[in-house]
This record gives sequence, C-alpha cells and structure tokens, in this order.
Amino acid sequence: MTEDARGVGRRRRRSTKISERLEAARRRNLDQLAEQRRREQEVEGALAEFVEAGEDIAAAERTAEEKITALQRKIESVRVDLGMVTATSHDRQAQAALRIHEIGGRTVEQVSDLLEIGSVKETRRILAAARAGHDPADEARFVQF
Repeated sequence: MTEDARGVGRRRRRSTKISERLEAARRRNLDQLAEQRRREQEVEGALAEFVEAGEDIAAAERTAEEKITALQRKIESVRVDLGMVTATSHDRQAQAALRIHEIGGRTVEQVSDLLEIGSVKETRRILAAARAGHDPADEARFVQF
C-alpha cells in the first residue's frame, strides 16, 4: 500500500529522446513567437509610416492651397491694376482721337483710317465717349489702337 501511494505521486521520468523532441518543439514555438512578434512590429512600423506619410501629404496640400490662394490674390490685384491702367489709357486714347477730330479738322472717317480703328461706327462711339468724359461702363467698347 505504501508503494502504490508513492508511485502515484511520483512523475515518471521521460526518455532522453522524448525530452529532446519536447525541447526542440519548445524552441520552434519560441522561434515562431519571436517571428510573429517581429512581423507585428514590422506591421506597426508600416502603419506608423503610412499615417505619417498621409500627414505629410495633408500638410503639403495645405501649404500648396495657401500659396495658391496668395497667388490668386496677387493675380486679382494685377488684373485690377491692369483694368485701372487700361481704363486710363483708353480715356487718353479717346481724348487724343477727339483732339485729332476737332483740332486737326479731320472727319470721323479720316480719324478712323488714321488710327486704324476698324470701323467708323466704333470711331463715333470713341469720340462720343471722349466728349462725355470717361465712363467706366463704356470701357469695354473701346478698341485697342
């Protein structure tokens, strides 16, 4: 009875071959776990890189939009300046055409030919605008000489 009790509580000794196989299996398991952790770290690194690149893209887009907006403001300012210069120059052209007509004693047809305006009707319109003073609404009707 005492022998049975001692044998039950005692563990049986494994053979060397089984112990070696078990140890090899444990090593393979540890290697697999290590490889799995390495892959997970690679994935985490790739995720971080992806997000960082996305943030870089968003920042570049914001910077580009700010620059584009600033350039559009500059372009609009240049257009406004051009419009003012053009309006003033058209007014000067109209006044000069009127002087040619009135002081030079030229007919409307002669002024049109001399200034290469293109049509007598357009010359009349320019002369009328010069007599009336510069009207920005008439701006589009002036031709470039």
